[in-house]
Amino acid sequence: MSIDAGHGTLFDNPKESRERVIRAVCHHGVTVPDRGSSFFIHLSELCPVACEHCMYASDLTRKETAKDSLSRPELDAAIDFINASRSEKLNITGGGEPFLKFQSILRLLERVSVPRVEIVTAGYWGKQESRAERLLRRMDEALSRNPNPPETLLRLSIDRYHIEAPRPVEIPHYGNVARAWQTVRPAFALGFRSIQPDMDIVDTALARELAATVETVNDWNRRIVLPDGTGLPITFNVFRLSGKAAELRDDLLEGSQTIKEYYAPFESGSNRLSLATAVNDAIRGAYAASAGAAVTLNSDGTFWIFAGTAPDRRLMFTGQDFGEAMGHFFQDPITRFLVDEGMWALADIIAALDPATHAAAVAKNDVASLVEDLLAPDGVRLAMTLIAAQRTVHGGRATVEGDPQMAELLASETDLRAWCTDTVRGVRL
Repeated sequence: MSIDAGHGTLFDNPKESRERVIRAVCHHGVTVPDRGSSFFIHLSELCPVACEHCMYASDLTRKETAKDSLSRPELDAAIDFINASRSEKLNITGGGEPFLKFQSILRLLERVSVPRVEIVTAGYWGKQESRAERLLRRMDEALSRNPNPPETLLRLSIDRYHIEAPRPVEIPHYGNVARAWQTVRPAFALGFRSIQPDMDIVDTALARELAATVETVNDWNRRIVLPDGTGLPITFNVFRLSGKAAELRDDLLEGSQTIKEYYAPFESGSNRLSLATAVNDAIRGAYAASAGAAVTLNSDGTFWIFAGTAPDRRLMFTGQDFGEAMGHFFQDPITRFLVDEGMWALADIIAALDPATHAAAVAKNDVASLVEDLLAPDGVRLAMTLIAAQRTVHGGRATVEGDPQMAELLASETDLRAWCTDTVRGVRL
């Protein structure tokens, strides 16, 4: 079959055509994950610190289209969903400052049945050591009420942007939290996270505040060793130019690895970041493959597979069954492509389809937004859907039903990648 000009009309309404492909393609013999790997929950979109590099552009201004947080019934339903996912780790992080919803943190610590929990906070609540001590005690008490308390790590973000923010978290404030933690000795660990350009800066300043020393673990992990020998981990992640940071100088990336370099030790297959990879396992310095999917649940109730869901396939959480939700996501040929071949393979195809979109997405150096940014244009998203669907059909893992024209197109021996590239570039021109 030759692809004639008539097929180009698919791109006249790319959103409708993409849904047409998804409806027509029936996958066969492909396992849908029945469990999670890492589960990310964002409790709030707001943050009192308002760092100028914030990837979420968070401050105390409410977004027009999003609600601030999950209600108590919604949170309880989300906890049931998290537990049903049998995820290996819960990450209470992102979107904004989770400690603004401290009662929600306590509720999660009391009820989740995951093996590990990590809580990421700006630490603004550490301005008084006495208050930090009270909050740590309450978290410790919540964990004690959990029948199977998870291994938990409280991790404070520490970098020049938090220290120099409109409402700064200063080095003594981090010291207050560390000292309060030493006093309380809760059943959870304390650690820090930073950005690679601030290595040898914030870790040294914090160590000085605590009369501690700095010990190197590997290229991205260090330990703040307190006088009593206790080690507090500090992990240095890549610097991201997303959110507010897009307004900062590009030369800030000179002190940072690219996301491809940083995550390479934790990738599997042909140098790809797979859905089974819990990207924050860099913190642990080791990675064990998982058959699960990483899920993100946002404060407005939307949720998706981390680095595996096109922006138009996100769901609104209404108490769905975990398996049903996975079925929805994996109905999309793009998600299956990401599982099989990875985000770098996706990026390579889009570099040919739409070089400008690829360049802008990669320039952010942000693994959390890469897939969404690469697939932002409607035409690119349709093209990638067609390319991925054709691969599954040719591989015998899918058939096309109820749409003879689409069946003919996807069964064609003609390489849709070249045709889509020409079509998308023609549309953009």
